[in-house]
Amino acid sequence: MAAGRAWSLARGAVTGLVAIVLAASAVGGPATAQSEPPVAPPGREPSMGGGIEWVAHRDNPFRQGDDADFINSDLAFSGDYLVQGNYAGFSIWDIADPAAPALVSAVSCPGGQGDISTVGNLVLIAIDETMSDDSCAAGRVPETEENWEGLRVFDISDPAAPRYAAAVRTRCGGHTHTVVPDPASTDRVFVYMNAYSRGASLHCTGRNPLQIIEVPLAAPENAAIVSELDLFDDETAFGPEDRVAGGAETRSTTGCHDITAYPAKALAVAACRGDGLLLSIADPLNPVVLQRVRDPAVTFWHSGIFDNDATRIVFQDELGDGFINTCSPAYGTDRGADAVWAIQPEGLVKAGTYKLPREQSDLEKCVAHSGGLVPVPGRFIVAQAWLEGGVSVVDLTDPAAPVELAWFDRPSYGYSMDYTAGIWAVYPYRGYLYASDMYEGLDVLRLTDPLFADAARYDDTSLNPQTQPAFSWVWREAPVVPTAAEERAPLETLAVEPAELEPAETATVTVSLPAASLTAGETADVWWMPTQAVLATVTASADGALAPTEVNLPGPLVPGSYDLVVRGDASAPKLALASVVVAEHTAAPAADAAPETPDGGAWWLLVLIPFAIALAYHAALAVRRRRRTLR
Repeated sequence: MAAGRAWSLARGAVTGLVAIVLAASAVGGPATAQSEPPVAPPGREPSMGGGIEWVAHRDNPFRQGDDADFINSDLAFSGDYLVQGNYAGFSIWDIADPAAPALVSAVSCPGGQGDISTVGNLVLIAIDETMSDDSCAAGRVPETEENWEGLRVFDISDPAAPRYAAAVRTRCGGHTHTVVPDPASTDRVFVYMNAYSRGASLHCTGRNPLQIIEVPLAAPENAAIVSELDLFDDETAFGPEDRVAGGAETRSTTGCHDITAYPAKALAVAACRGDGLLLSIADPLNPVVLQRVRDPAVTFWHSGIFDNDATRIVFQDELGDGFINTCSPAYGTDRGADAVWAIQPEGLVKAGTYKLPREQSDLEKCVAHSGGLVPVPGRFIVAQAWLEGGVSVVDLTDPAAPVELAWFDRPSYGYSMDYTAGIWAVYPYRGYLYASDMYEGLDVLRLTDPLFADAARYDDTSLNPQTQPAFSWVWREAPVVPTAAEERAPLETLAVEPAELEPAETATVTVSLPAASLTAGETADVWWMPTQAVLATVTASADGALAPTEVNLPGPLVPGSYDLVVRGDASAPKLALASVVVAEHTAAPAADAAPETPDGGAWWLLVLIPFAIALAYHAALAVRRRRRTLR
């Protein structure tokens, strides 16, 4: 959100008071989880279409009427927890059951829009309000006076009692920030502080450089700025003189509003008010500009999203800073819209645009805002917030002909909010969409079209929307099982009962794995390798075991040895292997046939031989007695 600081200055005294009253304590306790379908207030029932289900709603725990000091902002995810930023601090939700989000804590710590991210047990919050100091009790002060703004770090090892762990002052604070992993170490991350000057200020003047903070995960108190660079110079930064006649009143580039990193591709996309950039982050401490782009239709380069292959980018234009309704015929189809750009060797090439197809009331604020990639194989689908225009799920695979697949849209309040309003951001996570509504709270949505089956299955372990993950759908391809004995020996043994079968048209066996064989809670498939077919899809238990599971083996089952494999989505490419043996068929003896001895002889020999021996013995004994008598 590009809301001006002038508005914030008028709210300074109130912000300071709230910080003092609530201090840094958690307000509210764990909420009772309820999974009843959400019910909207009369007159506020949302419009939905295209295969979307409204699963849950939770009220904004900070809200105080229409006071803009308490609106929600962005989201981040860590395991079963969702962290929601707010102008007054942040809240933590337990989303283990998406239909029943439970409020774990709400921490009062004002400082602007509260752009949020998570790294393990740490929560990072960018502060873009000039505060009296770095504490949660600080009050808002004018930019022209001595002030503090930058990055706050909280430890949420106990989500019910977050602990303020560190703070780092930066030149212009952070309107947003981006977490970039260190490719050389998992012990630290880098944080790009995205900010820009917007008027008279003691510290934040001119063009703001990109400041990079190192955060040691085990010692966040040692976080510090480790690099600083300007992505522009006077020639490459957009200025008023660069505007095109008849085009948009594009903002001057005084820094970047948002950077989305794609670490798996060593790339990042930067939206910098008047310019769009493609960056190399192969060296995260020294990002390099690969390509620059401008567009006379764009007023404010707000954010960007890669497709999964990093061949295209969709940029958002935040025309009007979120304070007007651009979703009306007055602004056409290419203003305040999405623009898709193809990444070509010769540069970024504009390939198409998308604008919310539903006209909104001028009582509402509507413009392209924050969203994320929906992980559907082979498609470029994004879920995106449009403020009071709601949520739009759009297929950009053919950028020249984008198609809206689903939507969720609340009606207007019946009057125009003094500040901005509506859904700030929406992101896919573990098969659901989570939407942050500024005033209303948190909404959970589910895409019901079979097209999203693979997206629904994806088991995310964490998500920071400005750090885009690379999606891979391992379950779509059969496992590769080694044939050499020395390569098969190290594989985990899959227990199967019975392990030996008679020839048959089909058979049922039970498979299982002990604890720690799989990743806790992951989805796993049982594969029948002769036909490379999935026989069952199961969920690993909390201890990583696979509970006894019956599967039907397809036939015909002829004599031989067959591989049965279990592979988990998260633990792949690790495999658990069993060999099912179908024995040679042994014919049953005929009913009137004489039973045979173990060596194949007739049964009568067993009787005749002992009888003959006994007869010979007695005959010999009789002969011996007769000889004695004759003597």
